[in-house]
Amino acid sequence: MTMQAANHSSRRLAQRGIALLVVLGLVIFLSLIALPFSESQRLSSQMTANALMVAKLQAAADGAVHRMLFELARPRAADATVALAQWRANGVTHELSENGFQITVSARNEAAKIDLNFAAEALLKSVFVNAGVPDEDAQNIVAAVKDWTDADNLKRPNGAEADDYRAAGKKTVPSNDFFIAIEELQNVMGVTPQIFSAVSPYLTVQSRSAGVDPLTASSAVLSMVPSIDTLLVQSWVAERDAALQEGLPVPPIPFSSPYFATGGNAVRILAEARSTDGLRATREASVRVNVTTGSVPQFYLWQRARDASKTSAVAASAAQASPVASR
Repeated sequence: MTMQAANHSSRRLAQRGIALLVVLGLVIFLSLIALPFSESQRLSSQMTANALMVAKLQAAADGAVHRMLFELARPRAADATVALAQWRANGVTHELSENGFQITVSARNEAAKIDLNFAAEALLKSVFVNAGVPDEDAQNIVAAVKDWTDADNLKRPNGAEADDYRAAGKKTVPSNDFFIAIEELQNVMGVTPQIFSAVSPYLTVQSRSAGVDPLTASSAVLSMVPSIDTLLVQSWVAERDAALQEGLPVPPIPFSSPYFATGGNAVRILAEARSTDGLRATREASVRVNVTTGSVPQFYLWQRARDASKTSAVAASAAQASPVASR
């Protein structure tokens, strides 16, 4: 091979090497572009699948609410044992399995909470005192609440009417009508965000009852009833709930109070659906179940259920902070 041929062969090899490097570089470049796109497509597909699963879970939770309404509307069995096994608005959690989802649903009489519109003043005051509000400030808030709901513009002692709200620079003044949602309490004079967070879990506007139902109220609510021993309440509620869960008769109530009442036909339903991979959906509904045959239930609340653990933590934190109502 001549020198010229050798140089020519060497140049061809060099060119091939350069071409190979260019191709490799181009492949790497395209791979770097395609990788994020592929990852984006994977995430997009996963998000779509999750959204579809959550929609199915939400439908399952909503269906559980209607299942509970169906069970509550069923005639009570004549046999006492069978009747105890039927679903009731007593807080007992019922477990279902449907389409691979684990579903829990329970119902509780709205009178298990304290009605912001109808509760006796002493009972309503106790709610705020238990939230850490000083006694005098709690009394003032109750007076302002009653001024908000009464039909006149006459100010109660230490209460608040429209002129007081305007003087304080408030944009919202009393409606002189019932609260239609608990959230309206935030507009009442003296109620801070901390106070509202602490008391809202224990209040309702649907029971239309001056008292609470001891057969369904939590120990926290019953402990707010004036002149009732807290330790006795906690012990009896634990026995009551255990009996209900086992389908047994509830033990006799070892205490009495003028602030006890059974309430009306309004119930609060909580439903949750979970998938095997941990996704969940919830539904909280407040419904008035009409006893007339063929009547349609009236829905007053339809929302995703609040996280009970977070609610309890907020309430406990607010109580420890002992918030002072500012007027």
